Amino acid sequence: MKKVYKIVPVILILAIGALSIRLFVVLTPKRSENADTSQGVEYVQQIETVNVQKAEEEVRKAREKNSGKENRKKILKALKDGNFELACKDIIISGDSIVKSIMEYGILSTSHVMAEIGAGTEYLDDISKDIIAANPKYLILHFGENQVVSEEHAVVFADAYGEIIKQLKKKLPNTKIYVDSIFPVLEKAYGNEPNLAHIPAYNAEIKKMAKEIGVTYLDYDELWASISPDYYDMDGIHPVAKFYTEQYLPFVLAEVGYKIDE
Repeated sequence: MKKVYKIVPVILILAIGALSIRLFVVLTPKRSENADTSQGVEYVQQIETVNVQKAEEEVRKAREKNSGKENRKKILKALKDGNFELACKDIIISGDSIVKSIMEYGILSTSHVMAEIGAGTEYLDDISKDIIAANPKYLILHFGENQVVSEEHAVVFADAYGEIIKQLKKKLPNTKIYVDSIFPVLEKAYGNEPNLAHIPAYNAEIKKMAKEIGVTYLDYDELWASISPDYYDMDGIHPVAKFYTEQYLPFVLAEVGYKIDE
């Protein structure tokens, strides 16, 4: 019996040892010697590249935004005598009442403004021959306010607008064409014209159209967001005179690359 008692502890020790080894094997993470980690590394690298590109794009946009503001300030300072007629010698702006106001306020003459109250894309089609005859270096188009009907109609409007611009491009191969966004309006304007709430949808389609046919889209949303509501007339839709001299025309001149020393 004494021999049996001596054997039992040995067996217990061996059993505990075996169990410990088993637990160590089970709990230790397994790693395949042939595991391919290249896809994971590539994915991480792609994410890092995207983040870097996104950051660089944000920096570029910020620089362009600040550069644009500085250019507008310099242009405004250079044109403190109000001689926009000379500064816009190579520009024609065509559009609706928003544009016609530039002429009615005496800021620019009919040599640089082709516009009419209530005008839409049909008006642009009608005066295309006059624009072609003038053969401007830069053509700024501002249409849309009078054709805002519904969100669904935005595509129809942009398609019709684009077709006319395509024809102008063919006839004016040396003219750089710019398409204005529809200006935002004050909230009180929706009371009389609730359809104006669809302006963002129209601008989205105008921007898309401009990209597709290869003309430059000018977005004024940020400009309006950064300036005082005092630039609006009583109706909350039309700008007052100082908007054109202090904001709109400096913006346009900066976009076309106006040289201050000219």
